[in-house]
Amino acid sequence: MKRQVSFVYPMKGPGRPQILLIGNGLEYKSGQRSWEQLVRDLTLPEKRNMSGVESLPFPLRYELLSTPSTSPTPMGHEDILQEEKRLAQAMKAMVHRSNPLLEKLPGLRMDHIFTTNYSYCLEQAFFPHRNFGCSRTRSQFRFDLRDRESKAIQTREVQYRLHTGYFFPAGPDAPQGTGLWHIHGESSVPQGIILGHDRYGRLLARIVQCCQNTAQRTARTNVGKLPFLSWPSLFLFGDVYILGFGFDSCEFDLWWLLRRKQRERNGDGKVYFYDKPPFDAQKKMHHSLLQANGAEVQTAGATDRTDYDTFYAAAIQDIRQTVEQRRT
Repeated sequence: MKRQVSFVYPMKGPGRPQILLIGNGLEYKSGQRSWEQLVRDLTLPEKRNMSGVESLPFPLRYELLSTPSTSPTPMGHEDILQEEKRLAQAMKAMVHRSNPLLEKLPGLRMDHIFTTNYSYCLEQAFFPHRNFGCSRTRSQFRFDLRDRESKAIQTREVQYRLHTGYFFPAGPDAPQGTGLWHIHGESSVPQGIILGHDRYGRLLARIVQCCQNTAQRTARTNVGKLPFLSWPSLFLFGDVYILGFGFDSCEFDLWWLLRRKQRERNGDGKVYFYDKPPFDAQKKMHHSLLQANGAEVQTAGATDRTDYDTFYAAAIQDIRQTVEQRRT
């Protein structure tokens, strides 16, 4: 870990972290494969024609379709190894190229961008002349915010990257630089990909621990500023703008964190969820659930007839204006 970076912000008020959370919606123009296509690739031949699986939440569907019907309890080492090999092979098919929408993101002046995507499309937008498929490039821009004692236990975060991301250098628009975080893993580290229910549960346990550590640190400070060491702690205190991410009910790690943020007494960060009409009864219920957990639903002026490009361009512009107001 060559790059030494730090992110210090007020816990509330002007100057708190400005964070963009994106999902697969922003990689559509890159020709990225969908989550459904990924699970289809990982489905075992014996289960390819299984009916009724569409009713299952994605993490449980993945575990059903990728686990042999004859798998013993406990699972054997070879079963687990074969699953990891299939996942590694699927990750090789990911697309890693930018697109016109992603290329607007460096100009947003965000302090951090979180992505649930496994690809390096985001990095290619920020570093158009670098190849993030190369381990040397990733190493050059990677940061690790864990303290020295934690680093002595493990030289690098691999399976759950809560303190590790990539750093876009500081400039006049973003004095502390921009942190780029793969909150559900990245394609070059297949063993760290968050797909199945088991992996989501293990990730949530670590998120809870991060929040507990942050609470202990906030209790010891009286200066109003905090060095932020993980993406969950940034989520707790920052303004979060959600775009191109459906916030499906199966994303229970982020639902927990959203509720935890709502109950945070030491911060006043907001959450904005951007969604495009039309809104049927199911979507309206989803919006109600988000609002009950403290999020504000935004449409960026879109109507039922607004197309994909127009909606995303307007949403990005709306986010830009809001961030600029927060910085003044």
